[in-house]
Amino acid sequence: MVMTVLKQLKYSFTLIFHPFDGFWDLKHEKRGSVAAALVIVALLCVQQVFKTQFTGFIYNPYYDGVSLNVFKECAIVIATFFLWCIANWSLTTLMDGEGTFGDIVMASGYAMTPFFLIGFPLIFLSNIMSEDFEAFYYLLFYISIGWSALLMISGVLVIHQYSLAKTILTSIFIVVAMAIIIFLCLLFFNLVSQMFGFIFGLYWEISLRYF
Repeated sequence: MVMTVLKQLKYSFTLIFHPFDGFWDLKHEKRGSVAAALVIVALLCVQQVFKTQFTGFIYNPYYDGVSLNVFKECAIVIATFFLWCIANWSLTTLMDGEGTFGDIVMASGYAMTPFFLIGFPLIFLSNIMSEDFEAFYYLLFYISIGWSALLMISGVLVIHQYSLAKTILTSIFIVVAMAIIIFLCLLFFNLVSQMFGFIFGLYWEISLRYF
C-alpha cells in the first residue's frame, strides 16, 4: 500500500510538466489516487508550519514572537483546499462536469505539487538570502503560486471535459462560490453565537429574578 502511494506520488513530477496528459491519465488510467493527493495536502500543512517558524526574518510576515498554533496553521490549509473542492464540485455538478468529488480532490491535490516543491526549499533558502535577493525570492514564490494555479485550471478542464472558455469561466465562478460559502459560514456562526448569547442572557436574568 505504501509503495503504491509512493509510486502515485512520483507521478506528480510527470503531471506538473505534462498537465493535460497527466490529468487524463490520473483519472482514466488510474495513475494517481485520492490517498496520494491527501499526502500532498498533508505536506502542505507541514510546509505552512515550517514557513511560520523557519522562514528568514527578512521574508517572514509571521516573525512577531507569537507562539505557533500548529492546529490553526493546518486548519487554514485543509479548509482552503476542501473549500475549493466543495465549490468546484457544487458548480460543476450543475454545469455538466464529468468529474466526481474524488476526481476533484485528486486533481486539486496533485495540482499543488509545485507550490510545495518550490515553497519548501524556499523556506530554508530565505535564511541565507540577504535583502538584495528579495526580488529573486518573491519571483520564485509567485512562480510556485502561478504554476499551481495553472495546474488547477488545467485540472478543471481535463477532469470535467470543458472547453478553455468554459474552464476559465467556471474557475472564476468557483472562486466567487468560495467567497460566498465563507460569507454564509461566518453569518451562520454569528447567528448561532447571538442565539446562544440570548439564551444564556435570558437564563441569567431568570436566575437572578427567581432564584
